[in-house]
Formats: sequence, C-alpha cells, structure tokens
Amino acid sequence: MPTAMIFAGMACGALLAAAGLALWGGFRQTPGLPHAVRAIRWLTGALLAIGALLAQGDYSLPTPTSRLILMAALAAPPSPRLRYFRGGVLLILPALMLTGAGLLWRSGPTGVGIETSSLPVTMTALAIAVCGGLGARALSQGLGKIVAPTPSLEGATLPTAATHALLTLLVGGTALVNLWQRGSVWGETVHGRELVGAWLCWSAVWLSPRRPLWLRTALTAIATLLLVVLAARW
Repeated sequence: MPTAMIFAGMACGALLAAAGLALWGGFRQTPGLPHAVRAIRWLTGALLAIGALLAQGDYSLPTPTSRLILMAALAAPPSPRLRYFRGGVLLILPALMLTGAGLLWRSGPTGVGIETSSLPVTMTALAIAVCGGLGARALSQGLGKIVAPTPSLEGATLPTAATHALLTLLVGGTALVNLWQRGSVWGETVHGRELVGAWLCWSAVWLSPRRPLWLRTALTAIATLLLVVLAARW
C-alpha cells in the first residue's frame, strides 16, 4: 500500500473519531471535549498534508486521489474564529467525504511525470484543487452557520474570499490564454464551462448579502461540487 494512502487512512479514522465526539458533544456537554475535537482536526490536517505531499510524487496513485487528499487537507483543520457548538459534526463532514472518496477511488494510475509542456496544465489542476479544498472549508462553515448562527461564526469569510480571488485569477488567466491561442475566450471544452460555472456560483456567494444563509450555503455547495468534480477529471 502506498505511504500516502496509509496517512490518508489514519486521517480518515481520526476524522471519524472527531465526528463521533462532536456528535456526542451535541447531546452531552462534556468539559474538554471541544478541545479534543479541535486537536484531532489539527492532527488530521497534518496527516492529510503529509499524505498529499507524498501523493504528489507517487505516480502509482490515480491522479484524482492525490487531488482529493490535497482538498481534504485544506478543509480539515478548524478555523480559529469558530468555536465548538451543537451540530459541529457538520464542520467535519466535507473533509471526511473528500478523504473517503480519495481512499475509495478505484481507477487505474494516471499520474505522469511533469514535463515542461504539461506544466501550465499541472499548475491549473493544482489551482483548481486548492480552490476545491478552500471551497469545502467554506462549505463546512456555511453549514455551521445554518445550524448555529452565532456572532462567532459571522466573521469566518476568509476561505470564501480566498477562493473567489483565486478562482477569478484562474478564470481570467485561462480566458486570456484561450483568446491568445484559439481566438475565443472560453473555448469549447467542458472543463472550461465547469470552471466558469463554479466561478459564477462563487461570485454570487461573494456578492450576495449575508442573509439568507441557506442560499449562500447552497450556492457554495454547488460551486464546491463543481470544483471537486473538475479537479478529479482534469
């Protein structure tokens, strides 16, 4: 078994433990339990980060697996602005789903060595994976806001802002390259349409008012799903 998958497996087990503790804490207020959940999430983020780094150099792994682990590594650590609250298991759910998908991916190895001609494509795929991870992080915070709309949750907009900025740079750069090489802004590829769709959803999230929270969270979920699928297929 590849070393990256071992770290991802340990991270998945830790996320399941954190989710169980968070669910238990929603019914019984146990002193010290929130700190244990936060510590486990930081440990999980470290394990996934190590697994993501190892996966980048392991060409025996399917390419989507390495990107899913990278996205999970970005989504797993807790936000310093969020406190533990009832329903906090939703904060762990996106990272857990990404990690599980990476472990269960069954396609054959598709990784290849990075050549000079493939470097722009590789950097684009990496940027999409980073956007997907930040999007999953923002999604978990959005779900948390719906369950417990407390003042401590209202200021947690950094992942949303970072994702929108990176997506804007990515879409703008891709459009300029397409215009220069093909004479059209978006080209005719499905990937380009999915990328633009994710950017439009994320722009709506960023520009829309804070209320209603369910609408922002729904748009975030759609954009994140598009980014995850795009990163797995690129």
